[in-house]
Amino acid sequence: MSMFDRIKNFFEREAHDVKEGLAKAGRALDEELARKERELAATPEERIDMILEEQQADDARFEELADRVRGRVAEVETVEEIGETPDSNPGPPPA
Repeated sequence: MSMFDRIKNFFEREAHDVKEGLAKAGRALDEELARKERELAATPEERIDMILEEQQADDARFEELADRVRGRVAEVETVEEIGETPDSNPGPPPA
């Protein structure tokens, strides 16, 4: 394979990756625009329901993060109590 073919293939792969990235960004923008249009067309009662759903989703994300932090804090406390890291393996005592 010549150097020109390698360079050409490289740019074709990069172009494909860029195209995929732009397509994903376009879909995300379309979804966000559709959501905003639904919000604008919603009645006040529907809008309140939307806000409550968003808050519940945010609460779930924060609770998940809090659980992860608590798990890491518990791991650190365990390490401090036993004096070993979870990855350490003391093995048999030296002879």
